[in-house]
Amino acid sequence: MGKQVEMGQLERIRIIEDDLRVRLITCEAEILLFLKDNRGRKIRDLCDASKYSHVTIHDYIRKLTEAGIIAKDAFDGDGRRVRYTLMEKADKVLDDLYGQIENVR
Repeated sequence: MGKQVEMGQLERIRIIEDDLRVRLITCEAEILLFLKDNRGRKIRDLCDASKYSHVTIHDYIRKLTEAGIIAKDAFDGDGRRVRYTLMEKADKVLDDLYGQIENVR
């Protein structure tokens, strides 16, 4: 028997989007939900699964970093490998997003 993985909010929204054939969340929201649901996973994983392009995702990551909503942290010596973490501001943004999502249900 395989390890059971709990479905995160991002996966739940994607199922709803696929069923409705609409886009419910913005790229910014997708990034924040990914970071909240997937601590320690690479942004490349989001890029591979996202409906947004890699360029778009990285552009919004830059904007979210500049706004102080997420933080970039290099975890190797040369700075090519980074991880992103949610900052305190992200809590307010996610709370607002969760409220909007609940209204869709």
